[in-house]
Amino acid sequence: MSTTTRIYAGSALAVAALVALFALVARVSSAPAADSPVEIVSIVPADGAVLADPPDAVQIHVPGRPDARQSHIAVYDGDNVRLNTGQLSTEGDDGLRQTIGLDRPATLTVAYHIVTTDGRDVSGIARFTVGAAGVTNSPAMPPVNAHAHGVDPFGAALLAVDGLALLVVVALLVRRRGDASRS
Repeated sequence: MSTTTRIYAGSALAVAALVALFALVARVSSAPAADSPVEIVSIVPADGAVLADPPDAVQIHVPGRPDARQSHIAVYDGDNVRLNTGQLSTEGDDGLRQTIGLDRPATLTVAYHIVTTDGRDVSGIARFTVGAAGVTNSPAMPPVNAHAHGVDPFGAALLAVDGLALLVVVALLVRRRGDASRS
């Protein structure tokens, strides 16, 4: 085996090992602190509750510290009108609060996805009624796009590094073939 071939093979092996090391470090650092899923401690108003007056906000509490930037709570009435007013905010050390605007009797649907700072998450739907127990509008199903997430920047960066490493390896292999055909 020629010296040039050994250099290219060593470089390709080093790039592959570096990519594998980055993937392993990313996997270990992004692992959740505990393998158990997050359980909802409380939802205010409670699932299935019938309230005389509309609440100002919906609050959800979980064990651990929720991440308000990655979590979301969406509240809809029976006509699929989103009732959220303002931004999602923290409520103490273990909760999130979403203010809503409602001035009439309705059956409301709360769609939530709570992500804790240690990477665990929980999602679900809760329903409650404001006004008479026999409100005529049926519970809404949240629109499909209500639970959309953006691109994870860390995952996108790893994908870019993997693509770059693949491009380098392919370029080295193509260059090696060109050098071999000239000999």
